[in-house]
Amino acid sequence: MISDVLLQQIAQGEGPHSEFRSGLDKVESLAEVVCAFLNSQGGTVFCGVSDDGQVVGLPPAELEPQRVRGVHQAIADQLTPSALFTVSLDRLDGKAVLSIEVPEGKDRPYVCAGRVFVRQGGRTVLADARVLREMVQNKAVSADRWERRPSMAMEEGDLDHEEVQALVSEAGKAGRHRFAKPADDEAVLAELGLAGPRGYTQGADVLFARNPALRHPQTRVRLIRYAAGKTGSEYLDDKQLQGPLVRLLNQAFDWLRSQLPMEQRFEADPKAPLARQARPAYPEAAIREGLVNAFAHRDYAGFSGGLTVSVYADRIEIWNAGRLPDGLKPTDLRRNHPSLPTNPDIAQVLYLRGLMERIGRGTQKIIQSCVDQGLRPPQWDDRETGVTLTLWGPGGAPGGLASLNARQQALLEAMKVDERIRPAEYRERFAAEVSERQARRDLVAMEELGLLRVDGAGASTAYVRTNRT
Repeated sequence: MISDVLLQQIAQGEGPHSEFRSGLDKVESLAEVVCAFLNSQGGTVFCGVSDDGQVVGLPPAELEPQRVRGVHQAIADQLTPSALFTVSLDRLDGKAVLSIEVPEGKDRPYVCAGRVFVRQGGRTVLADARVLREMVQNKAVSADRWERRPSMAMEEGDLDHEEVQALVSEAGKAGRHRFAKPADDEAVLAELGLAGPRGYTQGADVLFARNPALRHPQTRVRLIRYAAGKTGSEYLDDKQLQGPLVRLLNQAFDWLRSQLPMEQRFEADPKAPLARQARPAYPEAAIREGLVNAFAHRDYAGFSGGLTVSVYADRIEIWNAGRLPDGLKPTDLRRNHPSLPTNPDIAQVLYLRGLMERIGRGTQKIIQSCVDQGLRPPQWDDRETGVTLTLWGPGGAPGGLASLNARQQALLEAMKVDERIRPAEYRERFAAEVSERQARRDLVAMEELGLLRVDGAGASTAYVRTNRT
């Protein structure tokens, strides 16, 4: 699914959010584009794509692991302040393409080799005096985000040295960052904007304090396993975790793995027709990515907030006290959407530690891993109380296909796999008796069940039949 989304983005051509490069021979120029995306509204650089949008692939010499790992560091070395972006190697149409994905920066202006760049249409240009003035004024009047505010009560003795050095080690092994003074905890945090003249930031507290819950009780994580039923109140397990963020994330993941049943599958091998293979009932990639997203994007500001993982007989729910960015709906998470990290400092540490592979694609990875395992696609709910991700287990699709109305069933019977239909055509052929809004709800519901996938956007939106039945 991620490959399909990237190909769709490439097909739209170069523009405010896309840049094509045939190779990796001009890293300084790549850094300028990354700087421009940070100072604008984010975007993706595709290396291995020609100017006219043809996927040409990178030559073998540029695919060596050391070369690929060095791209992130070479770009990061030229940017001030430290910024979040990800570098990933993808196979598109069977050819290697390096994707550099950049969210909209929250600490503008970003400077590259002493200059400030912005995106103008499909071009990277130097910021003029007016744009620079607006950036500086906006930075001056905007309040610091929660993770950048000083943690007034955190002291040097609260710092967990092992967590800081784990960051240094893991970032170095992955080739994602090379710290100037790796043995100096204070210098490491200062390099990432997590410490400064005013002391440690609240982001540093959440990430690297031995027990941030002493100052921020909302950082605790609750883990619940219900006995049975959709609304059962009997607990088989109920515990709270507290500690530095990455340690909590790993503990939550390990607990979830210990709670989940194993699914027995017969191998499709004529030589051994009775051979069975055990696998977790839920894809571990979806569980890990769901947890990472919850930790990275939750709202840490409110004392009434939190993060809860609930295990039911038919599903897993991961809730966090956050909201989707303005203008982004749950259905948008299934397709290409803007990357707007709520806590970029926290997200950057998760990336450097190898827990977040790419920016803005985690939801698509969750969907793909569930569909690959034959499960119902996951569901996101965005409410005033927070965002909930639901992962459905085997047979865990309440209503499932049986919940389809006559209009939807008629559409599925008429469509072949990979066949396309536009919303207006669906209404004309199958839903003439209902409103346009209801017809679109029909299509969105089938998309959520994994029966259709969206292709295109705006007026060119079409729905494509998947092979799910």
